[in-house]
Amino acid sequence: MATPVIDAHAHLVPADMVKILRRDGVRYGVEFSGPEDAPKIQLAGGRLKPFPRPLMRLEERIATLDRQGIDMQVVASWIDLCGYTMPLDLAVKFSELQNEHLAAAVAAYPNRLAGAANVPLQDTAAAIKVLEQAVRDQGFRAIQLSTYVGPGKFLDDPGLDPFWGAVQDLKVLVLFHPYDEQPPQGLNEYFLHNCIGYPLQTSTAVIRMIFGGVMQRFPDLKINLPHSGGFLPYQIDRFRHAADHRPEPRAKGFKGDVLDTFRKFYFDTVAFNPRPLRYLADVVGADRLVLGSDYPFEMSDPDPVATAKAALPEPMHEAVLGGTVQKLMGLNPTHGARGRPLTPLAKAG
Repeated sequence: MATPVIDAHAHLVPADMVKILRRDGVRYGVEFSGPEDAPKIQLAGGRLKPFPRPLMRLEERIATLDRQGIDMQVVASWIDLCGYTMPLDLAVKFSELQNEHLAAAVAAYPNRLAGAANVPLQDTAAAIKVLEQAVRDQGFRAIQLSTYVGPGKFLDDPGLDPFWGAVQDLKVLVLFHPYDEQPPQGLNEYFLHNCIGYPLQTSTAVIRMIFGGVMQRFPDLKINLPHSGGFLPYQIDRFRHAADHRPEPRAKGFKGDVLDTFRKFYFDTVAFNPRPLRYLADVVGADRLVLGSDYPFEMSDPDPVATAKAALPEPMHEAVLGGTVQKLMGLNPTHGARGRPLTPLAKAG
């Protein structure tokens, strides 16, 4: 069978789940308010935020995939619903609710959607339990994690090592994603929380995992970075230089070349321009790039297949447009865009 075109970075909040939250959100620590055309949502411990209604439009999403020539989309929840600010009992219930409804959406469109589960990462034992349930009972082959857990707690926290061990053992793909529960000073205007804050959060999380030794303790982790890796790919030699001339980067046992460890990550193609993608492929290798769109937000790539194809020579298209993530997640759809049998990637779209 031909390799499918797979968008590995997209977000979905099923409409049926939103109905439950409007009716009985208090049970899950969620307040859903406002009119139908301008809803707002607030998680326990978090800020009140506008809720993006396009997240719910499943049939419109399938039509968009058809138009873009994409066979399958890996869908995770909106990262602002990760629930890390919530009391643990509510966070567990809310993660399970999201996973249940994402799994139902995937079951309704098994050749078009694959799911990434949510876990309550503020507690390691609970996160492992929800992860195992999502993989065992609901068939998830990926999870989405925020790039930080909470104030002062990042993904290199030693207390998360049992979780990373479970992720590695289960062989699930990890999709990192930043969010702005507490934007840094100076980023509250001009949409800078997204333009600067999101790439900065990804960069911070990744270099902390490298210098913190997480990637050396768990060398078989499969982690995909959003937005083409944030700022880090374009300043990687600054961190290599620091590791060679300062003691701090190696204070917790990091050994080797920063670039060698950096190349263990995967990177989506959400860069909006072929030029940075060409550079990224040169730095990490085209085998580390996977198609991404960030659908359905305004900051999504409206034609991700065209962007990737323009950036890379044709021999790389099959892997980047779907082959790599298909192997990482073990995906085997038989039909794709417009219900057609799958065709070779070089001819798709």
